[in-house]
Amino acid sequence: MMKKKLYNIFMLLVGVVSFAACTPEVDDAFDQSAAERVEMKMKECREVLTSAPNGWRMEYYAARTYGGYNVLCKFEGDNVTVASEKAGSTQNAGVGSDGKVITATSHFSIIQSQGVLLSFDEYNDVFHYFSDPKNPDYGVAGEGMEGDFEFRVVSATPEKVELVGKKHESRIVMYPIEEGKAWETVMAEIAATEDFMKSRSYQFVVDGVEETVDVTSNYRSLIFSYTDEKGENHRVAAPFIITKDGYKMYRTLRMSGVDISMIERGTTDEYFNISGVPGARLYTYVPTLKEALETGMWFITYEDLSSFAKPAWDKMREHLKTAGPNNTKNRLYWALIGTYTNKIGFHMLAGNDNVRWGLNIKALNEAEDEVEITSKPADANNIGKTYFNKYGLKGALEPFMGTRGRKFKLSSDSERHPSYIILTDMDEPTNVIKLWEEQKNYPYGDLDADKD
Repeated sequence: MMKKKLYNIFMLLVGVVSFAACTPEVDDAFDQSAAERVEMKMKECREVLTSAPNGWRMEYYAARTYGGYNVLCKFEGDNVTVASEKAGSTQNAGVGSDGKVITATSHFSIIQSQGVLLSFDEYNDVFHYFSDPKNPDYGVAGEGMEGDFEFRVVSATPEKVELVGKKHESRIVMYPIEEGKAWETVMAEIAATEDFMKSRSYQFVVDGVEETVDVTSNYRSLIFSYTDEKGENHRVAAPFIITKDGYKMYRTLRMSGVDISMIERGTTDEYFNISGVPGARLYTYVPTLKEALETGMWFITYEDLSSFAKPAWDKMREHLKTAGPNNTKNRLYWALIGTYTNKIGFHMLAGNDNVRWGLNIKALNEAEDEVEITSKPADANNIGKTYFNKYGLKGALEPFMGTRGRKFKLSSDSERHPSYIILTDMDEPTNVIKLWEEQKNYPYGDLDADKD
């Protein structure tokens, strides 16, 4: 009996040895230490990055709230040259007055940090805009757009590089740019698609069924709003990036039984097809000016206030010099009329204070290009009430809402894609206000420089 057991053990060992001899890849996998394998991966990653003759198009996401932006990168030696879509008014990016893309070159490194890490480790005027915590265009001080400049390398091939932000964990994908294609052409194609598909609102329709889903656009995120069978309202945000072919979603969204990963540009700006889903379309909707004013974010600049409004805004600027902690200055970063944080009204960011005063906007005619704006104190936040009573906001709002309301004639430069809306007071012709669709920072301009 003992001999039989020994024989069985011997045969089992022979089988194990034979299996190992037939699987050399198992041995190979452990020929190198973990550090050596990472070193090899780092070398392979560098070779992939530097081998693209015309660089890479990076689909960059900071906080997904703001959607994605195209960043062009060319890696040579230990340096990377970067260009980017212009994401904000203070960013030195986009296309310059000479028609050439604006670029910046800086150092990059590939290091070991729980795997392979790609680091843009020297300040780059174009690239670090997205990760700058003091970004004046987005977010609040200390946060900015919440982008990354260090990325864990998930995979790297000549066809595609996949990254994940080290700190904020946004998924980043890079594709090689077609050899011989000018970066100016890449940017122009993206800008043309943006202009063609841009709409403040859309309606999502499947197979012509009238259970439409309303869609609005905020930054580069589509907000799908619908009511379910229980009568409950829902809002689903879908960040996207613009490519020459259309809107590419950050991740696939399922809506009304349809998977949406790409919304195609197509040939008509009346609607856009959902890629791979016949009968599913995103129809552009042309809002009235009253709707556009209510649902958008329309930025105020001191320069575009008429002489009627400027004295009150001058007084508010003086009050802001003592509105901060310990009577320090709160500089006005931006001010707008429209919807922000899901509230219709006047909004502004002064220092770290997010100020809100509610407004009612009522249509006065069928075309909805004549409106009455009245005060809605119930929608003011506490800091808004403080600024209204103490820091000159009451006077600054008087040109917009008066004491019992103001009536305005609305006009713009485009029905489908207005870049501005002009409010002309129907009872006080000297009260004319131009509001901008593009974000305008530091409304007072040089009048409110820090030297004050």
